[in-house]
Amino acid sequence: MKKWNFPSAERISINGFNNIGEEFKDNPVPALAKEICQNSLDTKFIKEYSNGGKTIRVSFDEFWIDSKSIPGYDEFVEVFEKEYKFNNDFYKNDKEVPNFYKNGLDVLKNDKIRCLRIADYNTTGLIGSNEKQSSPWCNLTKNAGVSDKPEGSGGSKGKGKFASFICSSLYTVFYSTYAKDGLKASCGIARLSGYDLADGTTALGEGYYESDEELFRIPELLNLEEKYPRTEYGTDIYIIGFKEDTENWKKKIIASVIDNFFLAVFNNDLEIDICHGEYVLNQSNIEDYMQDEEINNFLSQETSYYYEILKNDKEDVISESFSLFNENDLILRLRVDDTTDKYTSINTVAAVRSTGMKILDIKYLPRLGCYHGVLEMIGPKVNDYFRKLENATHNKWSASRSTNPDEAQAMIDKLNGFVRDTIRKKLTSSIKDEIDAEGMSELLPDDELFGDNNNEKEESLSDDVISKIEIRETPIKQNNDLKTKSVDGEDDLELDENGEIIKKKKPIHPGPGPGPHPNPNPRPEERYSKVKRRIIPSKMRMKNNEILFSSSIDEEIVKIELNISGEGYKEKTNLTNVRVLKNNNPTNTGLKYDFIDNSIFIENVTAKDVYSITYDMDNYENWTMEVDVYGNEQE
Repeated sequence: MKKWNFPSAERISINGFNNIGEEFKDNPVPALAKEICQNSLDTKFIKEYSNGGKTIRVSFDEFWIDSKSIPGYDEFVEVFEKEYKFNNDFYKNDKEVPNFYKNGLDVLKNDKIRCLRIADYNTTGLIGSNEKQSSPWCNLTKNAGVSDKPEGSGGSKGKGKFASFICSSLYTVFYSTYAKDGLKASCGIARLSGYDLADGTTALGEGYYESDEELFRIPELLNLEEKYPRTEYGTDIYIIGFKEDTENWKKKIIASVIDNFFLAVFNNDLEIDICHGEYVLNQSNIEDYMQDEEINNFLSQETSYYYEILKNDKEDVISESFSLFNENDLILRLRVDDTTDKYTSINTVAAVRSTGMKILDIKYLPRLGCYHGVLEMIGPKVNDYFRKLENATHNKWSASRSTNPDEAQAMIDKLNGFVRDTIRKKLTSSIKDEIDAEGMSELLPDDELFGDNNNEKEESLSDDVISKIEIRETPIKQNNDLKTKSVDGEDDLELDENGEIIKKKKPIHPGPGPGPHPNPNPRPEERYSKVKRRIIPSKMRMKNNEILFSSSIDEEIVKIELNISGEGYKEKTNLTNVRVLKNNNPTNTGLKYDFIDNSIFIENVTAKDVYSITYDMDNYENWTMEVDVYGNEQE
């Protein structure tokens, strides 16, 4: 007999909604696409996998069914009614949880209910549905936070399955699989909150639609989308009450797959089908989708640069390999950007696993023009090592996740060091001997304009051609107290005649002059919410605790953000006593500015004028500083 089973126990606490997929709630549909495709690609590393080199295909299909055709419908409605009554009494102030059940009851009592079927093909299906504890089937359906995937696979935390539940207005999903071990299986899972029962026990909140004979498994396929029965190995996931109610969910899925699996799609390892052919993403058309205006709105801007590296691999791409665990288990490909869009492009390198999934963008790289890179982790050992350092959403490495954090940090530093050293070695030599000063004005200060004597502000900006620019690397100093590296030679900080960093000294600020001064009480954040368009000033220099800059165009509001930059991280500064002068005029007539946390906001910035910003920090160590400049979004 098949039925819903919600286990209960004595002396346990109530399980709340914050324990269910919290890490996926910000971007549920993109997270769903990422986790699903990762799981399907991971089947390539199961020993039973053998599909003759066929492309793994994943489909996302929307359909509607009669609400009463949901397996165990009457029992399920009764559970929601009990949950609503209990939680409405339990939560005296916050009604978010009882409202969830009230809305769920409305969905269940409609004639039709919206579902999403996610199906993969050319995979193994979920092996081991007859096992009691450990198997791909058990780890997906029965176990929580368990991952026992083989060497080389992508999953690492056993939490990706929660992304499917977050996309359901009922937090309910059905699984059905036809696996290569010859077994067929299905079950339903509802991840709800706990509630007290009349017999004094507490329902755990997690319920299973299963058979009496075999827990967590019904030994047959489930086919809710009757027109498309499964006839080959693979897995179907049915999201009941699919809650993304706009057409954008299709474009978000395409964008998420391109962002996270551009290498897998490019290599013809992965194909996506949405709504039975309405959208098909594959090796032959990925570039067309990247150029689609609506899809491009959801894409990371860096992805197009990564794709250019793959497309131009045999032309203007620089490659270098490195042996971290095994011989040449890291391959870095670099390419100088053939774009003039330098106001939005940020130098990054994508770190990609052997499955073809991008994990993160390596940032804060040497400033040697505009470039991007793809770092492919091709060895099984390097993949296994770094996947254990990932967070649940697979977009960050943290040494503290390792049982040996010091060793893990050393490995992260070694990987990052290989990337940075290769960039310095390979890209420096690719810079031409002669560079137009108009382009170099983004990188080099104007010593006459930004000299020690700011009274000479009438000197014009020079756009002459600079010949034979020497770029040399300054040795990295070590700050033993912080255990982080100090400033690289390419950062915009004061250097002595030998190229060594002059240690910062606490600046002596002049006394306040007449005119308006910043209000230490921050203005509402809404005023600056649109100040997020990255810009590069025509001139900029940072000297001790003073920033001098000039804009190439008028800007309504300019935001200058200061961060402490380290290997693979950045940290907010704590600014105080901020003072801004325009053209070294102490009266500051009409100048409006403010500061919040680590950001300084200057209003009505006019082109070519020189702005001087002085500030204090809560300490004066020899920090590596990063300065980012933003303007208002243009209408």
